[in-house]
Amino acid sequence: MTTVPKSKVPAPLLLTLATAAQVGMSTMQQGVAVLSYALGAPLALSLAQTGTLVSATSIGVMLAMFFGGILIDRYGVRPVLLFASLVTVLGGATIASQTSYVGLALSLTATGFGLGALPIAGARVIFDGFAGASRGLAMGIRQTGVPLGAAIAAATLPSLAQIYSPRAPWLWLALIAAALNLVLAAAAPAAPRVPPADRPPLGGDLRRIALPALLAFMLASGQYGLLTYTVVSAPGGASPASAGILLAIAQLGGAAGRVGFGQLSDRLRSRPPVVAVAAGLGALGIALATHLGAVPFAVRGLAFFVAGAGAIGWNALVLTWGGERVSGGRSGQAIGLIGTSVFAGSAVWPPLLGLLAQSGGFPVAWYALSALIAGAAILAFAAGTSRASRNSRLGSPNGGA
Repeated sequence: MTTVPKSKVPAPLLLTLATAAQVGMSTMQQGVAVLSYALGAPLALSLAQTGTLVSATSIGVMLAMFFGGILIDRYGVRPVLLFASLVTVLGGATIASQTSYVGLALSLTATGFGLGALPIAGARVIFDGFAGASRGLAMGIRQTGVPLGAAIAAATLPSLAQIYSPRAPWLWLALIAAALNLVLAAAAPAAPRVPPADRPPLGGDLRRIALPALLAFMLASGQYGLLTYTVVSAPGGASPASAGILLAIAQLGGAAGRVGFGQLSDRLRSRPPVVAVAAGLGALGIALATHLGAVPFAVRGLAFFVAGAGAIGWNALVLTWGGERVSGGRSGQAIGLIGTSVFAGSAVWPPLLGLLAQSGGFPVAWYALSALIAGAAILAFAAGTSRASRNSRLGSPNGGA
């Protein structure tokens, strides 16, 4: 039987530390998407090339998440957090010195590799510490660190880039992220003990997380589409600073969605139907924000809040759903693989949306994005209404449907 060590830190404080650590990581990682237009400007990059800067970071994150989940299951979160924090600082220190497209992309990939293991470790700490009926809410609260970090980046980095330089903030962001995650490492429990008998054949576990992983890949399009192109598309003729505020509002909507949808999934004792609701709301919000055009800022802000609540609020639900679908000895690996799918989406969708925007204009790209998210909503709804889901609500190998 798997033995999960208990932290000596009270659960509410542990949740606070894990959320703060996620904010630090996400401010830096999502800040790359927010400032991608400015990072690429001195190199005269196209929109598609600008999107690949986000992709480069995501590739590093994907690699770290894939291997980080395996290492966390085997050795615990502390050594992973220590190593990842060091790599993050080293990567952040190299961004400012790059003068070529290739060099900048490689530097961002290395930074992403350091950043990628941090959220998987934090998610595993909360997943183990909040089992049962409160897990969805706790994971949702922790995952608010992603949109909160993005909101901080959206509200501050465009202005800082104008005042100083797009290359200036990255070392400081890396140091802050590392410090917050080292505090979490000190508070986290020791490595879990997972006997070989607790590890059933890998193939069965992979089949169980296939649908959550696919949905994570699809739904990442909304989260990273908003991040990468809200500022540069200047919705309704907004200035970059005003567009950054709209993006920050969307991120706050995402934070509210993660908490609200997590609590709703706990009450329903099922994750897939709530994923469907979130995705549907995101598709509607993005279509609405695209259609509004030049309207009062408050109206646009409301549309972006709704878009963010759905297009960003799904993340914790899918991670929790995947972690609950596998045996206890592989929850870290499951969360890592689904996180890998999220960042695979974040690597694929920004360049594709950039190509659509170049060929047909931003409205075409935004409406296509809305349709893609609506497709994910349909898949999640079908999963939530299937007989297998109804018969296994919060009752699969690790406690969830």
